[in-house]
Amino acid sequence: MTDLPSQIAARLEACFVDRGFLEPGVDALRDAAGVSLRTLYKYFPSRDAMVVAALTHRHDRYLDFVEAGAPADGPASIEHLFGRIEAWMSGETASGCLFLHALAAHPSNDEIRATVARQKEATRSLLGRRSGRPDLADSLYLLHEGATAAWPILGHEAFRAARQTAVTLLQPEAAPSN
Repeated sequence: MTDLPSQIAARLEACFVDRGFLEPGVDALRDAAGVSLRTLYKYFPSRDAMVVAALTHRHDRYLDFVEAGAPADGPASIEHLFGRIEAWMSGETASGCLFLHALAAHPSNDEIRATVARQKEATRSLLGRRSGRPDLADSLYLLHEGATAAWPILGHEAFRAARQTAVTLLQPEAAPSN
């Protein structure tokens, strides 16, 4: 069974997905979490800590989902990851990246900015590692970010293009001719 802080974080995540980061006050977050205000503050002593907990929970779920069933590192793994990211976007969000929404809602908050930066760096690192080409981590990360940002407008086409570009990027270089 999941521990209470994780359950609360999951419920906070769902609330922020449904209502955004600006609108729900602490009373609404308490109601969404299904606990008393005292219990909510025991685990998350500020509203900002509640945002960080929700983002951390989402990030863990995202990585677990994206890596599920991935083949060995290399181009096939990247194709799989982009397919899983597309499935995540299809099932989890219609409006783009929740982390960027949090950052837009709290642009001056160092703790939220650091949480988003850690998530984004973990994603960049994952793509570099799973591709077998850490030297291309930045390029693959930009494809990821572009596809997730374009999702609300382009939908599946954003990931078709990102996946195709990633596969092209990872093709072995042609052997020099003599």
